[in-house]
Amino acid sequence: MRDDFDPVVADRFKVLDHVPVPDTWSRVVDHVAVPDTWSRVRTTEEVLNMVDLETAVPTEPRQQRPMRVLVAGIVAAAAVVAIVLVASRFGDNATPSDEPSPTVAVTVPPVPPAQALFEQPTLGELEPGAYYVDEVDGTATPRIIVTVGDGWSHDGFWSIAKGDAIMTFSRPDRVFLDSCHPTDGYHAGPVTTLDGLAAALSEQGGWVDVTTPSDISVDGYAGKVFQRKTPADFSGCTPVQTSFMFPSWENGSELGQRGFSYYPPGDTENVLVLDVDTTIVILETRVNAGQPAAVHAEMAALLDSIRIDGG
Repeated sequence: MRDDFDPVVADRFKVLDHVPVPDTWSRVVDHVAVPDTWSRVRTTEEVLNMVDLETAVPTEPRQQRPMRVLVAGIVAAAAVVAIVLVASRFGDNATPSDEPSPTVAVTVPPVPPAQALFEQPTLGELEPGAYYVDEVDGTATPRIIVTVGDGWSHDGFWSIAKGDAIMTFSRPDRVFLDSCHPTDGYHAGPVTTLDGLAAALSEQGGWVDVTTPSDISVDGYAGKVFQRKTPADFSGCTPVQTSFMFPSWENGSELGQRGFSYYPPGDTENVLVLDVDTTIVILETRVNAGQPAAVHAEMAALLDSIRIDGG
């Protein structure tokens, strides 16, 4: 701070000596303002008479300094404090209000495209992500996409597995009347329509805890979904062949390669039947008996991830 601060301020206030002062003032008498004839000289004399001469007054030189210099010093100090507070609030790096805020670029990683499920270079574990099939049992379809997490693998035979859980893609040609007694023959109704195949599977003999098929839609394609379980004991059942117990449907007959879908005791199956451009396909998940609820929840999420790319 400058050493000549007070003289500078005093010089600024010299202009006050030239401000006209009215010869008359108003004072209050009995709550009424009445004119008074205090002149500047009279004011000085009367004020001096009002000073208590018996009161000790310090005689330091600073008391002789005009009152206006003291007031000016207070005002100037307050201004300096205000400036310091503003500077500390915003700092030298504050962004001016008329400049735009900086823009932060956010990079969103691209979503990898779905990979062909059964055309992987090697069989075995799948990387987490989206996979598709564009044909089921030799019949072309729009891309049916499923998203898998960790631990899934495929064997090239229209199925993927994770431990004791499995998901299959199928297009049945014939459905057995009774999975426990396949020698009883096949379902007589059509299995090439959505309603026909859903009815044949949900009404098939041998199953327990079968739910009523519910209507659903996957990306505009109509479907039906239901759940069913195999009995805990197959002792009363007959095999379709020596080692194939409890089959549900047969496929591949048009290609001369007869195949069966068969199940172990106590399996829980979630069945999704879809009409994909008039091709009726089954996407199902199977969970072996005794698996925890988390496995069943993962299978339900797997079916829920199904999407169809109609091109």
